[in-house]
Amino acid sequence: MTLSALWNHVRRILAVAHVEVLHLVWDPTTVSLILLVPAIQIVLFGYAINLDPKHVPIAIAGNHDRRIEKVRRTIENTGYFRIVADGLQRGAAERMVADGKALVGIELPRDDSDGEQPRIVVDAVDPSAVRPALAALENAYWQQIAEVYAIGPVPSPDIEWLYNPKGRTSWTIVPGLAGVVVMISMLMLGALTLVRERERGSWETLLATPVDAIDALIGKLSPYVVIGTVQAAVVVYLAMLLFDLPLKGNIAELLLAVPLYASAYLILGFAFSAVAESQLQAIQGAVFFYLPSMLLSGFMFPFEGMPKWARVIGEALPLTHFVRATRCVFFRGQCGSVVLSEMMPVAVFALVASAGALLAYRRRID
Repeated sequence: MTLSALWNHVRRILAVAHVEVLHLVWDPTTVSLILLVPAIQIVLFGYAINLDPKHVPIAIAGNHDRRIEKVRRTIENTGYFRIVADGLQRGAAERMVADGKALVGIELPRDDSDGEQPRIVVDAVDPSAVRPALAALENAYWQQIAEVYAIGPVPSPDIEWLYNPKGRTSWTIVPGLAGVVVMISMLMLGALTLVRERERGSWETLLATPVDAIDALIGKLSPYVVIGTVQAAVVVYLAMLLFDLPLKGNIAELLLAVPLYASAYLILGFAFSAVAESQLQAIQGAVFFYLPSMLLSGFMFPFEGMPKWARVIGEALPLTHFVRATRCVFFRGQCGSVVLSEMMPVAVFALVASAGALLAYRRRID
Protein backbone atom coordinates (compact mmCIF):
# COMPACT_ATOMS: atom_id res chain seq x y z
CA MET A 1 0.00 0.00 0.00
CA THR A 2 1.38 3.36 -1.02
CA LEU A 3 1.55 6.34 1.29
CA SER A 4 -1.14 8.09 -0.74
CA ALA A 5 -3.54 5.14 -0.46
CA LEU A 6 -2.91 4.92 3.28
CA TRP A 7 -3.65 8.62 3.66
CA ASN A 8 -6.92 8.19 1.76
CA HIS A 9 -7.95 5.42 4.21
CA VAL A 10 -7.12 7.68 7.14
CA ARG A 11 -9.14 10.55 5.65
CA ARG A 12 -12.18 8.33 5.14
CA ILE A 13 -11.93 6.99 8.70
CA LEU A 14 -11.66 10.54 10.07
CA ALA A 15 -14.65 11.63 7.99
CA VAL A 16 -16.81 8.80 9.35
CA ALA A 17 -15.63 9.47 12.89
CA HIS A 18 -16.42 13.18 12.46
CA VAL A 19 -19.99 12.38 11.41
CA GLU A 20 -20.42 10.00 14.37
CA VAL A 21 -19.13 12.64 16.81
CA LEU A 22 -21.64 15.13 15.39
CA HIS A 23 -24.42 12.60 15.91
CA LEU A 24 -23.38 12.18 19.54
CA VAL A 25 -23.01 15.89 20.18
CA TRP A 26 -26.45 16.63 18.77
CA ASP A 27 -28.03 13.87 20.85
CA PRO A 28 -28.22 15.42 24.35
CA THR A 29 -29.88 12.35 25.90
CA THR A 30 -27.02 10.08 24.92
CA VAL A 31 -24.39 12.60 26.01
CA SER A 32 -26.07 13.13 29.39
CA LEU A 33 -26.31 9.38 30.03
CA ILE A 34 -22.69 8.84 29.01
CA LEU A 35 -21.60 11.48 31.52
CA LEU A 36 -24.12 10.72 34.27
CA VAL A 37 -23.57 6.96 34.57
CA PRO A 38 -19.87 7.18 35.54
CA ALA A 39 -20.59 10.22 37.73
CA ILE A 40 -23.28 8.34 39.63
CA GLN A 41 -20.99 5.32 40.07
CA ILE A 42 -18.20 7.51 41.45
CA VAL A 43 -20.57 9.12 43.96
CA LEU A 44 -22.03 5.79 45.07
CA PHE A 45 -18.70 3.99 45.43
CA GLY A 46 -17.09 6.99 47.07
CA TYR A 47 -19.83 8.03 49.50
CA ALA A 48 -22.51 5.32 49.79
CA ILE A 49 -20.55 2.05 49.81
CA ASN A 50 -18.87 1.28 53.12
CA LEU A 51 -17.30 -2.09 53.91
CA ASP A 52 -16.92 -1.06 57.56
CA PRO A 53 -20.60 -0.79 58.56
CA LYS A 54 -21.70 1.23 61.58
CA HIS A 55 -24.98 1.47 63.50
CA VAL A 56 -25.34 -2.31 63.58
CA PRO A 57 -28.54 -3.10 65.56
CA ILE A 58 -27.79 -4.99 68.77
CA ALA A 59 -30.04 -6.27 71.59
CA ILE A 60 -29.03 -7.07 75.18
CA ALA A 61 -30.83 -9.51 77.48
CA GLY A 62 -30.07 -11.13 80.80
CA ASN A 63 -28.46 -9.80 83.97
CA HIS A 64 -30.20 -6.63 85.22
CA ASP A 65 -27.67 -5.49 87.81
CA ARG A 66 -24.78 -3.04 87.36
CA ARG A 67 -23.16 -5.36 84.84
CA ILE A 68 -25.57 -4.39 82.09
CA GLU A 69 -24.46 -0.75 82.46
CA LYS A 70 -20.87 -1.85 81.92
CA VAL A 71 -21.86 -3.90 78.88
CA ARG A 72 -23.82 -0.97 77.46
CA ARG A 73 -20.84 1.38 77.85
CA THR A 74 -18.52 -1.19 76.26
CA ILE A 75 -20.83 -1.51 73.26
CA GLU A 76 -21.24 2.23 72.83
CA ASN A 77 -17.49 2.80 73.05
CA THR A 78 -16.87 0.57 70.02
CA GLY A 79 -18.71 3.08 67.80
CA TYR A 80 -20.14 0.28 65.68
CA PHE A 81 -23.48 -0.52 67.27
CA ARG A 82 -26.95 0.90 67.72
CA ILE A 83 -28.66 -0.56 70.78
CA VAL A 84 -32.24 -1.32 69.77
CA ALA A 85 -33.24 -2.98 73.05
CA ASP A 86 -31.67 -3.75 76.42
CA GLY A 87 -32.79 -4.98 79.81
CA LEU A 88 -34.71 -7.80 78.12
CA GLN A 89 -35.64 -11.14 79.60
CA ARG A 90 -33.17 -13.94 78.97
CA GLY A 91 -33.61 -15.39 75.51
CA ALA A 92 -35.28 -12.25 74.13
CA ALA A 93 -32.09 -10.98 72.44
CA GLU A 94 -31.68 -14.26 70.56
CA ARG A 95 -35.33 -14.11 69.47
CA MET A 96 -34.82 -10.57 68.13
CA VAL A 97 -31.90 -11.82 66.01
CA ALA A 98 -33.97 -14.76 64.78
CA ASP A 99 -36.82 -12.39 63.87
CA GLY A 100 -34.50 -10.05 61.97
CA LYS A 101 -34.98 -7.15 64.42
CA ALA A 102 -31.29 -7.15 65.41
CA LEU A 103 -28.10 -8.43 63.82
CA VAL A 104 -26.35 -9.15 67.12
CA GLY A 105 -27.82 -10.30 70.42
CA ILE A 106 -26.02 -10.57 73.79
CA GLU A 107 -27.38 -12.98 76.37
CA LEU A 108 -25.84 -12.09 79.76
CA PRO A 109 -25.40 -14.80 82.44
CA ARG A 110 -27.57 -14.96 85.53
CA ASP A 111 -24.69 -14.46 87.97
CA ASP A 112 -21.00 -13.56 87.69
CA SER A 113 -20.07 -16.01 90.44
CA ASP A 114 -20.97 -19.15 88.49
CA GLY A 115 -18.29 -18.51 85.86
CA GLU A 116 -20.79 -18.40 83.00
CA GLN A 117 -19.80 -16.04 80.21
CA PRO A 118 -21.97 -13.93 77.89
CA ARG A 119 -23.37 -15.65 74.84
CA ILE A 120 -23.32 -13.63 71.61
CA VAL A 121 -25.80 -14.55 68.88
CA VAL A 122 -25.02 -13.22 65.40
CA ASP A 123 -27.14 -13.09 62.26
CA ALA A 124 -24.74 -14.46 59.64
CA VAL A 125 -27.00 -14.16 56.59
CA ASP A 126 -24.68 -11.33 55.48
CA PRO A 127 -21.43 -11.88 57.43
CA SER A 128 -19.75 -8.78 55.99
CA ALA A 129 -22.39 -6.63 57.71
CA VAL A 130 -21.38 -7.76 61.20
CA ARG A 131 -17.79 -9.01 61.14
CA PRO A 132 -16.03 -5.64 61.66
CA ALA A 133 -18.48 -4.67 64.42
CA LEU A 134 -18.13 -8.05 66.11
CA ALA A 135 -14.34 -7.82 65.97
CA ALA A 136 -14.50 -4.41 67.67
CA LEU A 137 -16.85 -5.84 70.32
CA GLU A 138 -14.53 -8.78 70.99
CA ASN A 139 -11.56 -6.45 71.26
CA ALA A 140 -13.40 -4.29 73.80
CA TYR A 141 -14.39 -7.43 75.72
CA TRP A 142 -10.80 -8.68 75.91
CA GLN A 143 -9.59 -5.31 77.13
CA GLN A 144 -12.18 -5.42 79.88
CA ILE A 145 -11.21 -8.98 80.78
CA ALA A 146 -7.52 -8.03 80.90
CA GLU A 147 -8.32 -5.42 83.54
CA VAL A 148 -10.14 -7.95 85.70
CA TYR A 149 -7.99 -11.06 85.18
CA ALA A 150 -4.40 -9.92 85.47
CA ILE A 151 -3.26 -13.45 86.36
CA GLY A 152 -4.94 -16.78 85.79
CA PRO A 153 -7.25 -18.30 83.20
CA VAL A 154 -9.16 -15.90 80.98
CA PRO A 155 -12.77 -16.80 80.09
CA SER A 156 -14.05 -16.24 76.59
CA PRO A 157 -17.55 -15.45 75.34
CA ASP A 158 -19.60 -18.02 73.50
CA ILE A 159 -20.32 -16.76 69.95
CA GLU A 160 -23.05 -18.45 67.93
CA TRP A 161 -23.45 -17.66 64.23
CA LEU A 162 -27.00 -18.23 63.01
CA TYR A 163 -28.09 -19.24 59.48
CA ASN A 164 -24.65 -19.10 57.83
CA PRO A 165 -22.18 -20.33 60.46
CA LYS A 166 -19.35 -20.88 57.96
CA GLY A 167 -19.75 -17.38 56.52
CA ARG A 168 -20.06 -18.59 52.92
CA THR A 169 -20.09 -15.69 50.49
CA SER A 170 -22.15 -17.69 48.00
CA TRP A 171 -24.91 -18.12 50.60
CA THR A 172 -24.99 -14.34 51.03
CA ILE A 173 -24.96 -13.38 47.35
CA VAL A 174 -26.79 -16.16 45.52
CA PRO A 175 -30.29 -15.85 47.10
CA GLY A 176 -30.60 -12.24 45.96
CA LEU A 177 -29.23 -13.13 42.53
CA ALA A 178 -32.71 -14.20 41.42
CA GLY A 179 -33.88 -10.64 41.99
CA VAL A 180 -30.90 -9.18 40.11
CA VAL A 181 -31.41 -11.46 37.09
CA VAL A 182 -35.12 -10.65 36.90
CA MET A 183 -34.44 -6.92 37.38
CA ILE A 184 -31.93 -6.72 34.51
CA SER A 185 -34.05 -8.86 32.18
CA MET A 186 -37.26 -6.96 32.82
CA LEU A 187 -35.63 -3.54 32.52
CA MET A 188 -33.97 -4.47 29.23
CA LEU A 189 -37.03 -6.17 27.75
CA GLY A 190 -39.32 -3.35 28.82
CA ALA A 191 -36.90 -0.70 27.57
CA LEU A 192 -36.79 -2.25 24.11
CA THR A 193 -40.50 -2.98 23.74
CA LEU A 194 -41.95 0.30 22.50
CA VAL A 195 -38.90 1.88 20.90
CA ARG A 196 -38.19 -1.29 18.90
CA GLU A 197 -41.77 -1.41 17.64
CA ARG A 198 -41.59 2.28 16.69
CA GLU A 199 -38.40 1.77 14.72
CA ARG A 200 -39.97 -1.18 12.89
CA GLY A 201 -43.23 0.68 12.33
CA SER A 202 -45.29 -2.21 13.69
CA TRP A 203 -46.60 -0.42 16.81
CA GLU A 204 -48.73 2.00 14.78
CA THR A 205 -50.03 -0.95 12.78
CA LEU A 206 -51.10 -2.66 16.00
CA LEU A 207 -52.81 0.50 17.25
CA ALA A 208 -54.72 0.73 13.95
CA THR A 209 -56.44 -2.56 14.72
CA PRO A 210 -59.59 -2.78 16.92
CA VAL A 211 -57.38 -3.66 19.92
CA ASP A 212 -57.23 -0.82 22.48
CA ALA A 213 -53.86 0.71 23.30
CA ILE A 214 -53.97 -0.42 26.95
CA ASP A 215 -54.99 -3.93 25.92
CA ALA A 216 -52.15 -4.02 23.43
CA LEU A 217 -49.73 -2.80 26.07
CA ILE A 218 -50.79 -5.39 28.65
CA GLY A 219 -50.80 -8.11 26.03
CA LYS A 220 -47.24 -7.29 24.98
CA LEU A 221 -45.85 -7.02 28.52
CA SER A 222 -47.59 -9.98 30.20
CA PRO A 223 -45.46 -12.70 28.53
CA TYR A 224 -42.36 -11.03 29.94
CA VAL A 225 -43.77 -11.34 33.46
CA VAL A 226 -44.06 -15.09 32.91
CA ILE A 227 -40.48 -15.14 31.62
CA GLY A 228 -39.29 -13.30 34.74
CA THR A 229 -41.05 -15.78 37.01
CA VAL A 230 -39.49 -18.71 35.17
CA GLN A 231 -36.07 -17.05 35.40
CA ALA A 232 -36.41 -16.64 39.17
CA ALA A 233 -37.47 -20.28 39.56
CA VAL A 234 -34.49 -21.47 37.50
CA VAL A 235 -32.01 -19.34 39.48
CA VAL A 236 -33.43 -20.58 42.79
CA TYR A 237 -33.27 -24.20 41.67
CA LEU A 238 -29.68 -23.90 40.41
CA ALA A 239 -28.64 -22.08 43.59
CA MET A 240 -29.95 -24.90 45.75
CA LEU A 241 -28.43 -27.54 43.47
CA LEU A 242 -24.96 -26.01 43.05
CA PHE A 243 -24.36 -24.26 46.39
CA ASP A 244 -26.29 -26.49 48.79
CA LEU A 245 -28.35 -23.55 50.01
CA PRO A 246 -30.75 -24.29 52.86
CA LEU A 247 -34.44 -23.68 52.31
CA LYS A 248 -36.14 -23.03 55.63
CA GLY A 249 -39.28 -21.35 54.25
CA ASN A 250 -41.87 -22.01 51.57
CA ILE A 251 -40.44 -21.29 48.13
CA ALA A 252 -43.98 -20.86 46.75
CA GLU A 253 -44.37 -17.70 48.87
CA LEU A 254 -41.36 -16.20 47.12
CA LEU A 255 -42.34 -17.28 43.62
CA LEU A 256 -45.84 -15.83 44.09
CA ALA A 257 -44.21 -12.46 44.75
CA VAL A 258 -42.07 -12.57 41.60
CA PRO A 259 -44.80 -11.45 39.11
CA LEU A 260 -45.36 -8.23 41.08
CA TYR A 261 -41.61 -7.66 41.39
CA ALA A 262 -41.02 -8.38 37.69
CA SER A 263 -43.92 -6.11 36.68
CA ALA A 264 -42.45 -3.18 38.62
CA TYR A 265 -39.21 -3.25 36.64
CA LEU A 266 -40.91 -4.16 33.37
CA ILE A 267 -43.19 -1.11 33.61
CA LEU A 268 -40.23 1.10 34.49
CA GLY A 269 -38.39 -0.23 31.45
CA PHE A 270 -41.42 0.55 29.31
CA ALA A 271 -41.37 4.13 30.63
CA PHE A 272 -37.74 4.39 29.48
CA SER A 273 -38.81 3.01 26.11
CA ALA A 274 -41.60 5.60 25.78
CA VAL A 275 -39.21 8.47 26.50
CA ALA A 276 -36.24 7.24 24.44
CA GLU A 277 -35.74 8.13 20.80
CA SER A 278 -33.68 5.02 20.03
CA GLN A 279 -32.91 1.56 21.39
CA LEU A 280 -29.48 2.78 22.52
CA GLN A 281 -31.04 5.49 24.68
CA ALA A 282 -33.53 3.02 26.16
CA ILE A 283 -30.76 0.58 27.10
CA GLN A 284 -28.68 3.38 28.60
CA GLY A 285 -31.65 4.40 30.74
CA ALA A 286 -32.04 0.83 31.98
CA VAL A 287 -28.33 0.60 32.83
CA PHE A 288 -28.51 3.98 34.55
CA PHE A 289 -31.15 2.55 36.91
CA TYR A 290 -30.07 -1.02 37.59
CA LEU A 291 -26.42 -0.32 38.47
CA PRO A 292 -27.30 1.88 41.49
CA SER A 293 -29.97 -0.67 42.43
CA MET A 294 -27.35 -3.39 42.75
CA LEU A 295 -25.13 -1.16 44.90
CA LEU A 296 -27.79 0.30 47.23
CA SER A 297 -29.99 -2.76 47.78
CA GLY A 298 -27.75 -4.70 50.16
CA PHE A 299 -27.19 -7.34 47.48
CA MET A 300 -23.45 -6.73 47.14
CA PHE A 301 -22.56 -4.49 50.08
CA PRO A 302 -23.87 -4.27 53.67
CA PHE A 303 -27.02 -2.17 53.81
CA GLU A 304 -26.29 -1.06 57.39
CA GLY A 305 -22.93 0.33 56.31
CA MET A 306 -24.46 2.94 54.03
CA PRO A 307 -25.13 6.54 55.10
CA LYS A 308 -28.70 7.49 55.88
CA TRP A 309 -29.38 9.17 52.53
CA ALA A 310 -28.24 6.05 50.68
CA ARG A 311 -30.44 3.81 52.85
CA VAL A 312 -33.42 6.06 52.11
CA ILE A 313 -32.83 5.62 48.38
CA GLY A 314 -32.28 1.90 48.87
CA GLU A 315 -35.61 1.51 50.66
CA ALA A 316 -37.36 2.85 47.55
CA LEU A 317 -35.84 0.17 45.30
CA PRO A 318 -37.74 -3.09 44.69
CA LEU A 319 -34.51 -5.10 44.66
CA THR A 320 -33.83 -4.16 48.30
CA HIS A 321 -37.10 -5.70 49.44
CA PHE A 322 -36.80 -8.74 47.20
CA VAL A 323 -33.32 -9.49 48.58
CA ARG A 324 -34.69 -9.36 52.13
CA ALA A 325 -37.59 -11.62 51.19
CA THR A 326 -35.33 -14.22 49.55
CA ARG A 327 -32.92 -14.30 52.48
CA CYS A 328 -35.81 -14.77 54.87
CA VAL A 329 -37.27 -17.65 52.84
CA PHE A 330 -33.91 -19.38 52.50
CA PHE A 331 -32.56 -18.93 56.02
CA ARG A 332 -35.26 -18.05 58.55
CA GLY A 333 -38.47 -19.80 57.53
CA GLN A 334 -42.09 -18.84 58.34
CA CYS A 335 -41.75 -15.83 56.05
CA GLY A 336 -45.24 -15.40 54.60
CA SER A 337 -45.86 -12.18 56.49
CA VAL A 338 -42.32 -10.95 55.78
CA VAL A 339 -42.67 -11.53 52.03
CA LEU A 340 -46.04 -9.75 52.06
CA SER A 341 -44.70 -6.75 53.97
CA GLU A 342 -41.64 -6.50 51.71
CA MET A 343 -43.81 -6.59 48.59
CA MET A 344 -45.94 -3.65 49.71
CA PRO A 345 -43.24 -1.05 48.83
CA VAL A 346 -42.73 -2.91 45.54
CA ALA A 347 -46.44 -2.48 44.78
CA VAL A 348 -46.17 1.24 45.49
CA PHE A 349 -43.14 1.45 43.20
CA ALA A 350 -45.07 -0.38 40.47
CA LEU A 351 -47.99 2.06 40.76
CA VAL A 352 -45.70 5.09 40.52
CA ALA A 353 -43.86 3.53 37.56
CA SER A 354 -47.21 2.79 35.90
CA ALA A 355 -48.29 6.42 36.25
CA GLY A 356 -44.99 7.60 34.75
CA ALA A 357 -45.14 5.05 31.93
CA LEU A 358 -48.73 5.96 31.09
CA LEU A 359 -47.90 9.67 31.02
CA ALA A 360 -44.85 9.11 28.78
CA TYR A 361 -46.83 6.78 26.54
CA ARG A 362 -49.67 9.29 26.04
CA ARG A 363 -47.20 12.04 25.20
CA ARG A 364 -45.56 9.73 22.68
CA ILE A 365 -48.92 8.89 21.06
CA ASP A 366 -49.82 12.59 20.86
